[in-house]
Amino acid sequence: MSRTTGDAPLAPKRSGVPLVGSAVAFARDPYDFYADLASHGDVVRFSMGTYDMATVLHPDGIEQVLVDDFDRFRKPDLAGGVDALADGLLLSDGEQWRRQRTGLQPLFYRERVETYAETMATYAAAAADEWAAADGVELSEATSAYTLRVLGKTLFGIDADEYRDAVRAGAEAILERTSQNPVATEIPQWVPTPANRRYERGIERLDAVIDELLAERDPDSDREDLLSLLVEMGSDGDLDESEIRSQLVTFLFAGHETTATALTWALAELGRNPDIAERLHAEVDGVLEGDRATLADLPDLTYTEQVLRETLRRYPPAAAIFRETDEPVTVDGYRIPADTFLTLPQFHVHTDERWWADPLEFDPSRWDDVDDPPGDRPEYAYFPFGGGPRHCIGMRFARMELRLALATVAKRCRIVDVPDDIAVAVGSTVHPDGPVEVTLEHRA
Repeated sequence: MSRTTGDAPLAPKRSGVPLVGSAVAFARDPYDFYADLASHGDVVRFSMGTYDMATVLHPDGIEQVLVDDFDRFRKPDLAGGVDALADGLLLSDGEQWRRQRTGLQPLFYRERVETYAETMATYAAAAADEWAAADGVELSEATSAYTLRVLGKTLFGIDADEYRDAVRAGAEAILERTSQNPVATEIPQWVPTPANRRYERGIERLDAVIDELLAERDPDSDREDLLSLLVEMGSDGDLDESEIRSQLVTFLFAGHETTATALTWALAELGRNPDIAERLHAEVDGVLEGDRATLADLPDLTYTEQVLRETLRRYPPAAAIFRETDEPVTVDGYRIPADTFLTLPQFHVHTDERWWADPLEFDPSRWDDVDDPPGDRPEYAYFPFGGGPRHCIGMRFARMELRLALATVAKRCRIVDVPDDIAVAVGSTVHPDGPVEVTLEHRA
């Protein structure tokens, strides 16, 4: 890709409604909106409110932004909408982000993550038994309780059940805020709209949890979990108070919400596709020696991996990645002006018919090829955890937790009742648009 911009044509622009731009079309149906953008090309400009925006839809252009020309794009300032995350790893940029990433990375090395496997599987077994014994469960709530327990035990050294209601209130506030279109989030938080009041109430409850966790953890503790590391980094002057609090909110929210959403979709699809469920049951019956998955089982759980890869394709844990141009740049042959807000939408690229046959169908067999992505596709036709230097720091953690949980649940129980039609909502995540009530039963 050329780094020159002088001779490149300006990217085509989709026209929108005055003042609000394309916000109404996106809010009505994000999939249709991005399909319309795609009809203009692979690099398309548009507007939402006061934002000058562009999207990159071809995997080669996405790779350029995330990898090849990584240093020419900054992380956009999204904190006006979700200030609780402002100084955390998710939204920080430049030297602040590099310092944070370097300090936190050791907690997510493969050898360290693998020590969490037993906790993940043990909690999954307990959760599966709870779900099968109940008359019915709301799947999003159930998986959230599970992933928060795992996160609390492994990264925070706490019993997360004690804080679950408050953390969920904060997570729901963030989800609602990030699911709004940019026009809505431009309304100042001090304006007492119903949405702003709900956000403030949820964040206040989450802030109270942060206060309690920080008050209880000694900076001189010899514990090696995330909470202790953040407190130590604050004591050493490597992080200020705002950064510590934002990191805790970031991991409490993103560390459990995205994995819970992926597990919700995986289990819902098993309920809607009995043939897929039976093949998964056959695999875990043949591989697992006990009644729960172990770290040693993972290399042999090939179909479990296929189901999860297909889940992350159809319902990526992050709906889109955002960047902003520092200067005029050329992407995929088109010029994008400086200070343009850039979207790289996994939810669209993962369902683009150029790369995926019957893209809205849930079909784990498309992953029979061991490559990632499979077949003759560009590498960034599939990027559920991002890519380049800013790929998700918790990728190993999340993938291992999902495989262990799905295999363990499949070993112990089956879904016998699930809604046929589950509406899909696109916000910060690709999540069910409403409750998913299911019934599970123990397997004989």
